Amino acid sequence: MRKIKVEFAGRDFSLITDEPEEVVEKVKKEIKDSLNGLEKYVGEYSMEEILFLALTNSILERVKLEEKIEELLSKLKEWSG
Repeated sequence: MRKIKVEFAGRDFSLITDEPEEVVEKVKKEIKDSLNGLEKYVGEYSMEEILFLALTNSILERVKLEEKIEELLSKLKEWSG
């Protein structure tokens, strides 16, 4: 396991992982992209609220993707008979 630092709003956050470097880099990019649009709320909301919003947005995206996958699998089953 190794500790990876991710910076947001002047603060360092740690990610502890044993994933390969290419996966870690993708995760770091996704975290930064997710938090980028929320940086404007620093000072207006607590860090916990901002991070919770980022987490909620991430989970919402995952749920939508899972629904789309289920829809596509259902269509595939229809087409294949």
